[in-house]
Amino acid sequence: MRRQHGFTLTELMIAMTLGLALLLLAITAFDSLSRSSRQIQQLAELQQNGQLLTSLLQNELANVGFWGGQGSPELAVNMPRPSAPAGDCLDAVLDSGSFPQPGLNFITLYAIKATNGQQLNCINNALVNSEILQVKRLLGQPATAAALRQNRFYLETDWDYSRFIDSDSPGKSDAFNYFPYQHIVFYLQNQSIAGSKVPVLMRKRLARNATGQAVISTDSVLDGVERMHFEFGFDTDTDGQLDYQLSTAQLTAEHWQQKHGRIMSIKFHLLLRAREPDTNYVNNQHYMLGQHTFIAKGDHYRRLVISSSVFFQNAVL
Repeated sequence: MRRQHGFTLTELMIAMTLGLALLLLAITAFDSLSRSSRQIQQLAELQQNGQLLTSLLQNELANVGFWGGQGSPELAVNMPRPSAPAGDCLDAVLDSGSFPQPGLNFITLYAIKATNGQQLNCINNALVNSEILQVKRLLGQPATAAALRQNRFYLETDWDYSRFIDSDSPGKSDAFNYFPYQHIVFYLQNQSIAGSKVPVLMRKRLARNATGQAVISTDSVLDGVERMHFEFGFDTDTDGQLDYQLSTAQLTAEHWQQKHGRIMSIKFHLLLRAREPDTNYVNNQHYMLGQHTFIAKGDHYRRLVISSSVFFQNAVL
């Protein structure tokens, strides 16, 4: 009788044990690689968004205080003006809105802390405890009278004259400069994206619709912006040097009206958050945004703080 050869039960158990050990090592290595890849991906996303946002705000704030040479926007209050948009963004006590109005201040740079309820007459459901920034400015390059775009408003300027107009306004002449005019408001708002709430940087903009009416349009700028805080630098003796700096909460109406010196700079602090949580990561960090502290209370989102300053080079704000 021939004897058959094969594996014993002990040998099979040893082989299975070794196989399971190798499989466990492979799973552990894959899980570690997956965690590392997710971390790298989210940190890269935060860095990229930080660069995009810094560039955006620096571009939007670069021309603050520029009003077409020697022409002042307050002079335009004595001239015919376009009608203000319905639901214009303004502080009814402090500011006239998109265009100058008789007897009211025309505030070109203004920030407030967001609270519950409607803000600046045009914002609902802003992210509480963040801040809202309003900017009125001219873009840098003037247009000719024949090249005005239908969807924009312009400031027509001369050395002692200014008038807000649109492409349909009468009396345009190439003897004047026509600078595109922008009234924009930045704020944060939670939005539902793919079933979860994501903080989003929003923007309100003055525009002109197809029928020629002034409107305030709304668009989403960037996902994952969780907090926004500002500090403003003042020059009290017009020597071009920064004398002191105040946060938004410290400024009064007289500061915004330039009665305590000229606002010559703005420093912004932004807290960025990953769009999706990472259940393998627990965040208990404290983040400093100027005079404000944000505490991540054990959630699963990675965050990044970015800060930058813009100095206004124009003589009058």
